[in-house]
Amino acid sequence: MDEFSAQFGRLSTSAAEWKPQGVAPQDTGASDLKASKVKEFVPGQGWASGVGKEQVESALNPYSQQTEQEEEHVAESSTFASGPLPSPLPSFRAIHSLGLSDESWSHFRGLTLESMRQMDPTDERHKEVLPPYCNAYCLDSEQKASRRSSFGYPCRTFQVTSREDGNLYCLHRFDDVRSVSPKIAAAVLERWTQNASLQEHPGIVPLYRCFVAQRAVFFVHQYIPGARTLQECLSGPLSEVVLWSCVTHLVAAIRKVHSAHLAVRSINLSHILSTTDAAASRLRVRLNCVGILDALEFETRRHVADLQVADIRDLGWLILSLATGTEVTAKSDRTTFAQCENFLAQNFSIEMRNICMTLIKSSSAPSIVDLSRAISGRIYDELDTAYRSIDLTERLLSSEYESGRALRLLLKLGYVNERPEFGQDRRWASSGDCYVLTLFRDFVFHQADGAGYPVMDLGHVVAALNKLDAEDEEKIVLTSRDGKSMMVVSYADVARCLENAFRELCANSVPASALQFS
Repeated sequence: MDEFSAQFGRLSTSAAEWKPQGVAPQDTGASDLKASKVKEFVPGQGWASGVGKEQVESALNPYSQQTEQEEEHVAESSTFASGPLPSPLPSFRAIHSLGLSDESWSHFRGLTLESMRQMDPTDERHKEVLPPYCNAYCLDSEQKASRRSSFGYPCRTFQVTSREDGNLYCLHRFDDVRSVSPKIAAAVLERWTQNASLQEHPGIVPLYRCFVAQRAVFFVHQYIPGARTLQECLSGPLSEVVLWSCVTHLVAAIRKVHSAHLAVRSINLSHILSTTDAAASRLRVRLNCVGILDALEFETRRHVADLQVADIRDLGWLILSLATGTEVTAKSDRTTFAQCENFLAQNFSIEMRNICMTLIKSSSAPSIVDLSRAISGRIYDELDTAYRSIDLTERLLSSEYESGRALRLLLKLGYVNERPEFGQDRRWASSGDCYVLTLFRDFVFHQADGAGYPVMDLGHVVAALNKLDAEDEEKIVLTSRDGKSMMVVSYADVARCLENAFRELCANSVPASALQFS
């Protein structure tokens, strides 16, 4: 990409129209092609004659500040060879404006590569994954795999692909569990899946399956590419802005779980997942491993209200851990707790300290609803950040929109152009509609100046493909390479030729399985 950018630099979108060598320019009757008489496309009104340049620019550019005298002067002095007037785009566009930035491209490429990881086919751990899932990759580090999980049982965590729907999932396998029967697994699964809003909440990693097989208990959760636990990411104290963002995310997710008369029971650094957006400007946290303890400790039958109070306490310890950069729990010694409390008081606001200490020390823990009201002012800050993230995502999506449309057209042109044979017809690609497409290909990609040197105008290529996709009625001149053939067609005519040729190929194509390789 860098070499391509260095070669092209700033690419013009307003280069002169290519003219074949040896063809004298003809009188185009400029007096009859003034802007006020050219047919112009106006969104919502279709093609209308008599729409002047000043009206079109006003419709397309709501921020135009030209005076009436300036608009009349432009309309009288501007003539165009054919077709609609150009839209008010910048004269030059950098190549990076036509796609994702290097940072965003690297971010999504990294997520894709991470999702494609697989274990070696000879790895013995493949036997631990049930047949409905394939392409397994163990997510446990060597140190974590050598000891029991935080749930008290030997556990393996895999990234797997479902053979049923092709989606990626996170598969937890717990061995040596004797207290979980298929009936218990089904009951726990029903609790967490019967509430659709709980499954779709953005702050909760949903549970999809829970079953017993091979003398083990399996839990299938959604797989989040690029996610890391807070324990893996925590390298020091978080800033107060980031900490408030995490608190609002977690409170919203916990509130949804408690409203469904359930408890999270996994609020700690090793079970909370964190991700960043494409610009690495916003941290997202999600509750993970929901439903696991409900199945593993089903026989204890603790009251839901007590479990929800434990969630509130665990949230307080989690906030203190994130604020100090040190993992602190209810089992930590008093000296460590006192040092962390002093650090919190010295480096964070009184509001943050009061909330954290209230969750940990108060004799009667506040409900999640009370906590939501206490931080309601901070939610607006997070809402602003969410809107900025949405705007960034929409900009990234719009930058790829043009690329997707162009790719579809280029694939069709690639199937048709220069095809050596079509059944017994060896001249199919150089006759009829296909001949028009060959000339159009030269018009778009093989422009040259009067001396025969190539004109590398990316703006012309993008504009031509966009007009082809929109079936524009603008007329263009297509000329053969020897200059002996010339035709005047519209982009709509070329689009119809492309569609007819591609449909003809599809109608007479054979499946890939019919190919025989020696």
